[in-house]
Amino acid sequence: MEPAIKVEGVGKKYVISHKNTMKYDNNLQHLAVLAKRLAHPIRSSSKEDFWALKDVNFDVQPGESIGLIGKNGAGKSTMLKLISRITEPTTGRIEINGTVSSMLEVGTGFNKELTGRENIYLNGAILGMRRSEIDKKFDTIVEFSEIDQFIDTPVKRYSSGMFVRLAFAVASHLESDIMVVDEVLAVGDSRFQKKCLEQMAQSAQTGRTVLYVSHNMATIRQLCSRTIFLERGRVSFIGDVDEGIDHYLANGGGNELVKDVSAHPESSWATNEARIIKVEMLDTTECVYAYNEPIKFRVTVHAKNDIEKVTMRVDVNDRNHESVGMSFSEPIGDLKKGCTYEIDFSMADHRLAPDFYAATLTLSTGNNFGTYSSIDTVFHVLQFDVLGMEINGLRETWTQVWGHLHIPPIETTSFKQIESNQ
Repeated sequence: MEPAIKVEGVGKKYVISHKNTMKYDNNLQHLAVLAKRLAHPIRSSSKEDFWALKDVNFDVQPGESIGLIGKNGAGKSTMLKLISRITEPTTGRIEINGTVSSMLEVGTGFNKELTGRENIYLNGAILGMRRSEIDKKFDTIVEFSEIDQFIDTPVKRYSSGMFVRLAFAVASHLESDIMVVDEVLAVGDSRFQKKCLEQMAQSAQTGRTVLYVSHNMATIRQLCSRTIFLERGRVSFIGDVDEGIDHYLANGGGNELVKDVSAHPESSWATNEARIIKVEMLDTTECVYAYNEPIKFRVTVHAKNDIEKVTMRVDVNDRNHESVGMSFSEPIGDLKKGCTYEIDFSMADHRLAPDFYAATLTLSTGNNFGTYSSIDTVFHVLQFDVLGMEINGLRETWTQVWGHLHIPPIETTSFKQIESNQ
Protein backbone atom coordinates (compact mmCIF):
# COMPACT_ATOMS: atom_id res chain seq x y z
CA MET A 1 0.00 0.00 0.00
CA GLU A 2 1.31 3.44 -0.91
CA PRO A 3 1.83 5.91 1.97
CA ALA A 4 -0.75 8.66 2.35
CA ILE A 5 2.16 11.08 2.88
CA LYS A 6 5.77 10.47 1.86
CA VAL A 7 8.39 13.07 2.84
CA GLU A 8 11.86 12.64 1.32
CA GLY A 9 14.84 14.86 2.12
CA VAL A 10 12.67 17.91 2.65
CA GLY A 11 14.20 21.24 3.60
CA LYS A 12 12.73 24.71 3.79
CA LYS A 13 14.97 27.77 3.68
CA TYR A 14 14.05 31.38 4.41
CA VAL A 15 16.27 34.38 3.78
CA ILE A 16 16.29 36.79 6.70
CA SER A 17 17.40 40.39 6.18
CA HIS A 18 18.95 42.32 9.05
CA LYS A 19 18.59 46.08 9.15
CA ASN A 20 21.45 48.17 10.46
CA THR A 21 20.38 50.12 13.52
CA MET A 22 22.06 53.28 14.80
CA LYS A 23 21.49 55.52 17.78
CA TYR A 24 21.41 59.27 17.32
CA ASP A 25 22.20 62.04 19.78
CA ASN A 26 19.22 64.11 18.60
CA ASN A 27 16.39 64.22 16.08
CA LEU A 28 18.26 66.60 13.73
CA GLN A 29 21.08 64.09 13.34
CA HIS A 30 18.51 61.36 12.66
CA LEU A 31 16.79 63.49 9.98
CA ALA A 32 20.11 64.33 8.33
CA VAL A 33 21.09 60.68 8.00
CA LEU A 34 17.61 59.78 6.76
CA ALA A 35 17.74 62.50 4.05
CA LYS A 36 21.14 61.25 2.90
CA ARG A 37 19.85 57.68 2.61
CA LEU A 38 16.81 58.81 0.63
CA ALA A 39 19.05 60.70 -1.81
CA HIS A 40 21.57 57.84 -2.09
CA PRO A 41 19.80 54.57 -1.23
CA ILE A 42 22.04 51.73 -0.07
CA ARG A 43 20.99 48.11 -0.32
CA SER A 44 21.57 46.19 2.85
CA SER A 45 23.96 43.27 2.41
CA SER A 46 23.22 41.79 5.83
CA LYS A 47 21.26 38.63 5.08
CA GLU A 48 21.08 35.22 6.68
CA ASP A 49 19.85 31.83 5.45
CA PHE A 50 17.55 30.20 7.98
CA TRP A 51 16.61 26.55 7.53
CA ALA A 52 13.25 25.96 9.24
CA LEU A 53 13.46 22.31 8.10
CA LYS A 54 16.41 20.29 6.90
CA ASP A 55 16.64 16.73 5.54
CA VAL A 56 13.27 15.61 6.92
CA ASN A 57 12.17 12.06 6.05
CA PHE A 58 9.07 10.14 7.15
CA ASP A 59 6.06 8.18 5.85
CA VAL A 60 2.45 8.32 7.04
CA GLN A 61 0.31 5.32 6.18
CA PRO A 62 -3.40 5.60 5.23
CA GLY A 63 -5.58 5.67 8.34
CA GLU A 64 -2.77 6.59 10.72
CA SER A 65 -3.11 9.35 13.34
CA ILE A 66 0.28 11.00 13.72
CA GLY A 67 1.23 13.48 16.44
CA LEU A 68 3.83 15.98 15.21
CA ILE A 69 5.49 17.31 18.36
CA GLY A 70 8.40 19.55 19.32
CA LYS A 71 9.23 22.81 21.03
CA ASN A 72 8.29 26.20 19.59
CA GLY A 73 10.39 26.91 16.50
CA ALA A 74 11.07 23.22 15.77
CA GLY A 75 9.44 23.45 12.32
CA LYS A 76 6.08 21.77 12.97
CA SER A 77 3.86 24.46 11.44
CA THR A 78 6.23 24.82 8.48
CA MET A 79 5.93 21.07 7.84
CA LEU A 80 2.13 21.29 7.86
CA LYS A 81 2.20 24.20 5.39
CA LEU A 82 4.37 22.15 3.02
CA ILE A 83 2.03 19.15 3.25
CA SER A 84 -0.96 21.44 2.70
CA ARG A 85 0.75 22.91 -0.41
CA ILE A 86 0.57 26.43 1.02
CA THR A 87 4.30 26.74 0.33
CA GLU A 88 6.85 24.64 -1.54
CA PRO A 89 9.95 22.91 -0.11
CA THR A 90 13.37 24.31 -0.92
CA THR A 91 14.83 20.82 -1.20
CA GLY A 92 13.39 17.31 -1.36
CA ARG A 93 9.90 16.19 -2.32
CA ILE A 94 6.53 15.39 -0.75
CA GLU A 95 4.12 12.83 -2.23
CA ILE A 96 0.45 13.13 -1.23
CA ASN A 97 -1.91 10.29 -2.11
CA GLY A 98 -5.37 11.74 -1.58
CA THR A 99 -7.06 15.06 -0.91
CA VAL A 100 -5.99 17.23 2.04
CA SER A 101 -8.12 19.48 4.27
CA SER A 102 -6.15 21.77 6.57
CA MET A 103 -6.82 23.80 9.67
CA LEU A 104 -3.73 25.88 10.35
CA GLU A 105 -3.77 29.58 11.29
CA VAL A 106 -7.23 30.98 12.00
CA GLY A 107 -8.94 31.72 8.70
CA THR A 108 -6.45 29.90 6.44
CA GLY A 109 -8.22 28.85 3.25
CA PHE A 110 -11.10 31.28 3.74
CA ASN A 111 -11.90 34.29 1.59
CA LYS A 112 -12.74 36.96 4.15
CA GLU A 113 -15.03 38.85 1.76
CA LEU A 114 -17.28 35.79 1.33
CA THR A 115 -19.90 34.60 3.79
CA GLY A 116 -19.59 31.45 5.87
CA ARG A 117 -21.97 29.66 3.50
CA GLU A 118 -19.94 30.67 0.44
CA ASN A 119 -16.68 29.60 2.08
CA ILE A 120 -18.08 26.13 2.78
CA TYR A 121 -18.84 25.66 -0.91
CA LEU A 122 -15.49 27.18 -1.90
CA ASN A 123 -13.56 24.74 0.29
CA GLY A 124 -15.60 21.82 -0.98
CA ALA A 125 -14.89 22.81 -4.58
CA ILE A 126 -11.15 23.01 -3.83
CA LEU A 127 -11.35 19.41 -2.57
CA GLY A 128 -13.00 18.40 -5.86
CA MET A 129 -16.47 17.81 -4.43
CA ARG A 130 -19.62 18.34 -6.48
CA ARG A 131 -22.21 20.86 -5.29
CA SER A 132 -24.67 18.03 -4.56
CA GLU A 133 -22.06 16.38 -2.31
CA ILE A 134 -21.48 19.63 -0.40
CA ASP A 135 -25.25 20.11 -0.09
CA LYS A 136 -25.48 16.79 1.80
CA LYS A 137 -22.80 17.90 4.28
CA PHE A 138 -23.89 21.53 4.64
CA ASP A 139 -26.42 21.22 7.49
CA THR A 140 -24.06 18.97 9.48
CA ILE A 141 -21.22 21.49 9.11
CA VAL A 142 -23.39 24.41 10.23
CA GLU A 143 -24.81 22.46 13.17
CA PHE A 144 -21.34 21.42 14.33
CA SER A 145 -19.95 24.96 14.03
CA GLU A 146 -22.81 26.40 16.15
CA ILE A 147 -22.80 29.66 14.15
CA ASP A 148 -25.97 29.15 12.08
CA GLN A 149 -27.12 32.66 13.00
CA PHE A 150 -24.08 34.13 11.21
CA ILE A 151 -23.66 31.69 8.31
CA ASP A 152 -24.63 34.36 5.77
CA THR A 153 -22.37 37.02 7.32
CA PRO A 154 -19.00 37.81 5.66
CA VAL A 155 -16.34 35.96 7.65
CA LYS A 156 -14.23 39.13 7.96
CA ARG A 157 -16.73 40.07 10.70
CA TYR A 158 -16.22 36.80 12.60
CA SER A 159 -14.39 36.66 15.91
CA SER A 160 -11.40 34.31 16.18
CA GLY A 161 -13.62 31.83 18.04
CA MET A 162 -16.22 31.83 15.23
CA PHE A 163 -13.43 31.35 12.68
CA VAL A 164 -12.21 28.30 14.58
CA ARG A 165 -15.67 26.78 14.83
CA LEU A 166 -16.40 27.08 11.13
CA ALA A 167 -12.87 26.20 9.98
CA PHE A 168 -12.80 22.98 12.01
CA ALA A 169 -16.34 22.04 10.99
CA VAL A 170 -15.38 22.44 7.31
CA ALA A 171 -12.04 20.62 7.63
CA SER A 172 -13.51 17.68 9.55
CA HIS A 173 -16.75 17.13 7.62
CA LEU A 174 -15.85 17.67 3.97
CA GLU A 175 -14.69 14.49 2.27
CA SER A 176 -10.89 14.64 2.32
CA ASP A 177 -8.55 11.66 2.70
CA ILE A 178 -6.05 13.49 4.93
CA MET A 179 -6.82 15.95 7.73
CA VAL A 180 -4.06 18.34 8.90
CA VAL A 181 -4.66 20.27 12.14
CA ASP A 182 -2.37 22.74 13.90
CA GLU A 183 -2.91 23.74 17.53
CA VAL A 184 -5.31 26.47 16.51
CA LEU A 185 -7.95 24.74 18.66
CA ALA A 186 -6.46 26.59 21.64
CA VAL A 187 -8.41 29.65 20.51
CA GLY A 188 -11.76 27.97 21.14
CA ASP A 189 -13.47 27.36 24.47
CA SER A 190 -12.81 24.13 26.36
CA ARG A 191 -16.21 22.59 25.55
CA PHE A 192 -15.72 23.11 21.81
CA GLN A 193 -12.11 21.83 22.03
CA LYS A 194 -13.41 18.59 23.54
CA LYS A 195 -16.03 18.34 20.79
CA CYS A 196 -13.31 18.80 18.13
CA LEU A 197 -11.08 16.15 19.70
CA GLU A 198 -13.96 13.67 19.71
CA GLN A 199 -14.63 14.44 16.04
CA MET A 200 -10.94 13.91 15.17
CA ALA A 201 -10.96 10.58 17.01
CA GLN A 202 -14.02 9.50 15.00
CA SER A 203 -12.32 10.56 11.76
CA ALA A 204 -9.31 8.41 12.61
CA GLN A 205 -11.50 5.41 13.42
CA THR A 206 -13.16 5.61 9.98
CA GLY A 207 -9.79 5.26 8.22
CA ARG A 208 -8.99 8.92 7.63
CA THR A 209 -5.35 9.96 7.91
CA VAL A 210 -4.79 12.62 10.59
CA LEU A 211 -1.67 14.73 11.14
CA TYR A 212 -1.98 16.71 14.38
CA VAL A 213 0.33 19.32 15.94
CA SER A 214 -0.07 20.08 19.64
CA HIS A 215 1.85 20.97 22.78
CA ASN A 216 -0.83 19.21 24.83
CA MET A 217 0.57 15.74 25.38
CA ALA A 218 -2.75 14.50 26.81
CA THR A 219 -4.46 15.06 23.45
CA ILE A 220 -1.50 13.52 21.59
CA ARG A 221 -1.83 10.41 23.76
CA GLN A 222 -5.61 10.39 23.27
CA LEU A 223 -5.65 10.78 19.47
CA CYS A 224 -2.42 9.48 17.98
CA SER A 225 -1.02 6.06 17.12
CA ARG A 226 2.55 7.34 16.45
CA THR A 227 4.61 10.44 17.10
CA ILE A 228 7.20 12.35 15.06
CA PHE A 229 9.44 14.57 17.20
CA LEU A 230 11.04 17.55 15.44
CA GLU A 231 14.02 19.33 16.96
CA ARG A 232 15.56 22.40 15.30
CA GLY A 233 14.08 21.48 11.95
CA ARG A 234 15.18 17.84 11.93
CA VAL A 235 13.46 14.57 12.83
CA SER A 236 14.81 13.45 16.20
CA PHE A 237 12.41 10.56 16.91
CA ILE A 238 9.71 8.52 15.15
CA GLY A 239 7.77 5.85 16.97
CA ASP A 240 5.51 4.89 19.88
CA VAL A 241 3.35 7.64 21.41
CA ASP A 242 4.51 7.19 25.01
CA GLU A 243 8.17 7.00 23.95
CA GLY A 244 7.72 10.09 21.80
CA ILE A 245 6.18 12.03 24.69
CA ASP A 246 9.02 10.92 26.99
CA HIS A 247 11.50 12.07 24.33
CA TYR A 248 9.70 15.42 24.07
CA LEU A 249 9.73 15.98 27.83
CA ALA A 250 13.35 14.86 28.19
CA ASN A 251 14.44 17.39 25.57
CA GLY A 252 12.95 20.45 27.21
CA GLY A 253 9.44 20.20 25.82
CA GLY A 254 7.80 19.85 29.20
CA ASN A 255 6.79 22.34 31.82
CA GLU A 256 8.62 25.67 31.50
CA LEU A 257 9.58 27.84 34.43
CA VAL A 258 9.45 31.11 32.46
CA LYS A 259 7.25 31.82 29.44
CA ASP A 260 7.33 34.93 27.28
CA VAL A 261 3.70 35.26 26.16
CA SER A 262 3.86 38.84 24.85
CA ALA A 263 2.91 37.68 21.33
CA HIS A 264 -0.24 35.73 22.30
CA PRO A 265 -3.36 36.64 20.27
CA GLU A 266 -5.87 39.15 21.56
CA SER A 267 -9.14 37.70 22.80
CA SER A 268 -12.28 38.77 20.97
CA TRP A 269 -14.29 38.56 24.21
CA ALA A 270 -11.83 40.67 26.28
CA THR A 271 -11.21 44.41 26.49
CA ASN A 272 -7.44 44.01 25.82
CA GLU A 273 -6.76 47.15 27.87
CA ALA A 274 -3.77 45.39 29.43
CA ARG A 275 -1.57 42.50 28.30
CA ILE A 276 -0.07 39.55 30.16
CA ILE A 277 3.48 39.51 28.75
CA LYS A 278 5.33 36.97 30.92
CA VAL A 279 4.50 34.16 33.35
CA GLU A 280 7.00 32.58 35.73
CA MET A 281 6.69 29.60 38.10
CA LEU A 282 8.25 30.33 41.51
CA ASP A 283 9.94 28.21 44.20
CA THR A 284 10.36 25.20 41.89
CA THR A 285 12.95 23.86 39.45
CA GLU A 286 10.81 21.41 37.45
CA CYS A 287 7.22 22.64 37.99
CA VAL A 288 6.54 19.66 40.26
CA TYR A 289 4.77 20.24 43.58
CA ALA A 290 3.97 18.09 46.59
CA TYR A 291 0.28 17.62 47.36
CA ASN A 292 0.46 20.14 50.24
CA GLU A 293 2.95 22.58 48.68
CA PRO A 294 1.76 26.06 47.57
CA ILE A 295 1.85 26.62 43.80
CA LYS A 296 3.46 30.03 43.35
CA PHE A 297 3.73 32.04 40.14
CA ARG A 298 4.52 35.55 38.91
CA VAL A 299 2.64 37.39 36.17
CA THR A 300 4.06 40.43 34.35
CA VAL A 301 1.38 42.79 33.03
CA HIS A 302 1.61 45.88 30.84
CA ALA A 303 -1.28 48.35 31.03
CA LYS A 304 -2.52 50.14 27.91
CA ASN A 305 -5.08 52.18 29.89
CA ASP A 306 -5.83 53.10 33.49
CA ILE A 307 -7.69 50.18 35.09
CA GLU A 308 -9.11 50.01 38.60
CA LYS A 309 -9.20 46.99 40.91
CA VAL A 310 -7.86 44.26 38.63
CA THR A 311 -8.18 40.62 39.65
CA MET A 312 -6.73 37.34 38.38
CA ARG A 313 -8.77 34.27 37.46
CA VAL A 314 -7.20 30.81 37.23
CA ASP A 315 -8.95 27.99 35.31
CA VAL A 316 -7.35 24.57 35.87
CA ASN A 317 -7.62 21.63 33.44
CA ASP A 318 -6.33 18.10 33.92
CA ARG A 319 -4.35 15.98 31.43
CA ASN A 320 -7.59 14.96 29.67
CA HIS A 321 -8.48 18.61 29.01
CA GLU A 322 -11.29 18.42 31.56
CA SER A 323 -11.98 21.44 33.75
CA VAL A 324 -11.34 20.59 37.40
CA GLY A 325 -11.71 23.96 39.08
CA MET A 326 -11.23 27.70 39.04
CA SER A 327 -10.27 30.49 41.41
CA PHE A 328 -10.45 34.29 41.61
CA SER A 329 -8.01 36.47 43.48
CA GLU A 330 -9.18 39.32 45.65
CA PRO A 331 -8.81 42.77 43.98
CA ILE A 332 -5.09 43.29 43.42
CA GLY A 333 -4.78 47.04 42.81
CA ASP A 334 -5.00 49.70 40.12
CA LEU A 335 -2.98 49.78 36.88
CA LYS A 336 -1.74 53.01 35.31
CA LYS A 337 -1.58 53.51 31.55
CA GLY A 338 1.85 52.68 30.06
CA CYS A 339 3.19 51.02 33.22
CA THR A 340 4.38 47.43 33.69
CA TYR A 341 3.74 45.40 36.84
CA GLU A 342 4.95 42.16 38.44
CA ILE A 343 2.29 40.36 40.46
CA ASP A 344 3.05 37.29 42.56
CA PHE A 345 0.35 34.74 43.41
CA SER A 346 0.10 31.67 45.59
CA MET A 347 -2.40 28.81 45.34
CA ALA A 348 -1.76 27.61 48.88
CA ASP A 349 -4.80 25.44 49.57
CA HIS A 350 -5.30 24.16 46.03
CA ARG A 351 -6.57 20.67 46.98
CA LEU A 352 -5.49 19.26 43.62
CA ALA A 353 -5.30 15.50 43.29
CA PRO A 354 -2.01 14.02 41.98
CA ASP A 355 -1.89 14.58 38.21
CA PHE A 356 -0.60 16.89 35.45
CA TYR A 357 -2.40 20.22 35.11
CA ALA A 358 -2.52 23.17 32.70
CA ALA A 359 -4.03 26.44 33.92
CA THR A 360 -5.39 29.38 31.94
CA LEU A 361 -4.89 32.89 33.34
CA THR A 362 -7.40 35.70 32.82
CA LEU A 363 -6.70 39.25 33.96
CA SER A 364 -10.03 40.81 34.83
CA THR A 365 -11.94 43.41 36.76
CA GLY A 366 -14.75 42.74 39.18
CA ASN A 367 -15.65 39.34 40.58
CA ASN A 368 -17.75 36.27 39.84
CA PHE A 369 -20.97 37.80 41.20
CA GLY A 370 -22.17 39.51 38.01
CA THR A 371 -19.61 42.31 37.61
CA TYR A 372 -16.87 40.23 35.96
CA SER A 373 -15.11 41.61 32.85
CA SER A 374 -12.17 39.94 31.05
CA ILE A 375 -9.15 42.09 30.15
CA ASP A 376 -6.71 39.52 28.74
CA THR A 377 -6.44 35.70 28.62
CA VAL A 378 -3.50 33.33 28.11
CA PHE A 379 -4.47 29.70 27.59
CA HIS A 380 -2.79 26.77 29.38
CA VAL A 381 0.19 28.92 30.35
CA LEU A 382 0.78 27.34 33.79
CA GLN A 383 1.78 23.70 33.38
CA PHE A 384 2.73 21.67 36.42
CA ASP A 385 2.52 18.30 38.15
CA VAL A 386 1.14 17.58 41.62
CA LEU A 387 2.49 14.55 43.48
CA GLY A 388 0.38 12.37 45.77
CA MET A 389 1.02 11.74 49.42
CA GLU A 390 3.67 9.11 50.07
CA ILE A 391 3.08 6.57 52.84
CA ASN A 392 5.59 3.78 53.59
CA GLY A 393 7.28 4.27 50.22
CA LEU A 394 4.01 4.11 48.26
CA ARG A 395 2.49 7.17 46.58
CA GLU A 396 -1.29 7.56 46.48
CA THR A 397 -3.17 7.56 43.16
CA TRP A 398 -6.39 9.32 42.23
CA THR A 399 -9.04 8.49 39.66
CA GLN A 400 -10.97 11.17 37.80
CA VAL A 401 -14.35 9.77 38.81
CA TRP A 402 -13.67 10.82 42.40
CA GLY A 403 -14.82 14.30 41.50
CA HIS A 404 -13.93 17.90 40.79
CA LEU A 405 -13.40 20.76 43.21
CA HIS A 406 -13.77 24.45 43.94
CA ILE A 407 -10.35 25.99 44.54
CA PRO A 408 -10.25 28.56 47.36
CA PRO A 409 -9.21 32.11 46.38
CA ILE A 410 -5.61 32.51 45.31
CA GLU A 411 -3.56 34.90 47.41
CA THR A 412 -1.71 37.93 46.03
CA THR A 413 1.66 37.94 47.81
CA SER A 414 3.31 40.84 45.96
CA PHE A 415 2.20 43.69 43.70
CA LYS A 416 4.75 46.18 42.40
CA GLN A 417 5.31 48.52 39.48
CA ILE A 418 8.59 47.68 37.70
CA GLU A 419 8.44 50.12 34.79
CA SER A 420 6.95 53.59 34.54
CA ASN A 421 5.26 55.38 31.68
CA GLN A 422 7.40 58.42 32.37
